Amino acid sequence: MNYINYLIVNKDIIIKELFNHLQIILYALPFAILIGVGTGILISKHQKLSKYVLYLTSILMTIPSPALFGIMVIILGPFKLGLGKPPAIIALVIYSLLPMIRNTLSAIKSISKEMIDSAKGMGMTEMQILFKIKIPLSLPIIMSGIRNSIVMGIGIAAIGYYISAGGLGYFIFAGLSRGRYEMIITGIILLASLGMGFNYLLLKIESLLTPKGLRFKN
Repeated sequence: MNYINYLIVNKDIIIKELFNHLQIILYALPFAILIGVGTGILISKHQKLSKYVLYLTSILMTIPSPALFGIMVIILGPFKLGLGKPPAIIALVIYSLLPMIRNTLSAIKSISKEMIDSAKGMGMTEMQILFKIKIPLSLPIIMSGIRNSIVMGIGIAAIGYYISAGGLGYFIFAGLSRGRYEMIITGIILLASLGMGFNYLLLKIESLLTPKGLRFKN
């Protein structure tokens, strides 16, 4: 069976596992952004706390992905959520935190104190400074952290195959165990395409959200 025939015969399972993979990513994405960016903003005024948070997320990042998925299975097991998408989504959120928190923290800290003092002198409240100055000026660096996390997460989500979460890991790992190279190639192509697609989409969103004066000109 040549590769084209394999795609035609297995198009239903390809679409199904692609959809499963997208579900894991799209469920994890909002939580990861909310927790990661939110934490970065909250700890930006507390230097000592920020060091502890970065240290903790760095430790979590060093845990091998299969081990972290396994830990989630054990923790969620008593709640009958040990297998399937829930542990994969939570593990993906955890892996996404470090780049988002680090970039958000670095971006906000890079804003000059003089600019913040001027805003306060004009009578702006802390919330106005946050949403009108800090976040707009930090957006390119924050979006870079989000893009890195999502592209990395697309690959890590493939491990979800081992805990019955489905996804594109099926083609790679099942293909390896069966010696089916057409399955492995399918998984690789789809994962690479997803990574490039999400990266391009987030770049476009970043361009739309970034103030014109801060956009890079080609």
